[in-house]
Amino acid sequence: MYCNACGQLISDQARFCSHCGRVVGHPNATSRLVRPRYDRKIAGVCAAIAHHIDLDASLVRLLWILITLTSGFFPGVITYILAWIIIPEEVVQPYYAPTPQTTNQQPVAG
Repeated sequence: MYCNACGQLISDQARFCSHCGRVVGHPNATSRLVRPRYDRKIAGVCAAIAHHIDLDASLVRLLWILITLTSGFFPGVITYILAWIIIPEEVVQPYYAPTPQTTNQQPVAG
C-alpha cells in the first residue's frame, strides 16, 4: 500500500505512514452503545458494553458480577438499572415481503 500524502510504500496493516506520519486509510468507525435484542440475559446492558468495547459478553458479565459483589451489591444493581434505562435498545428493521405486482398479463396456456 502507498501513502496518499507522500507516496511512499508502507505496510498494508499500517494506520499511519512511517515517513510523513499522516493517517492512512479510513479510521475505524466507533460503534454506538445500544442494547442488542438477541445477545442478552436480563436487559442486555453487559452485552451492550461488551459489543461497544469489543470484548466477550461473558467476560463483561463476570466482571459486572464481581464488581457488584465486592462493592456491596446495591451500587452494582442500581447502576445496572440506570444503564438499562439510559442505554437505548437496538432498532431492528422490519422485514417486508415484496408485494405481488398486479398487471394486465394473460396467463400462459400450457
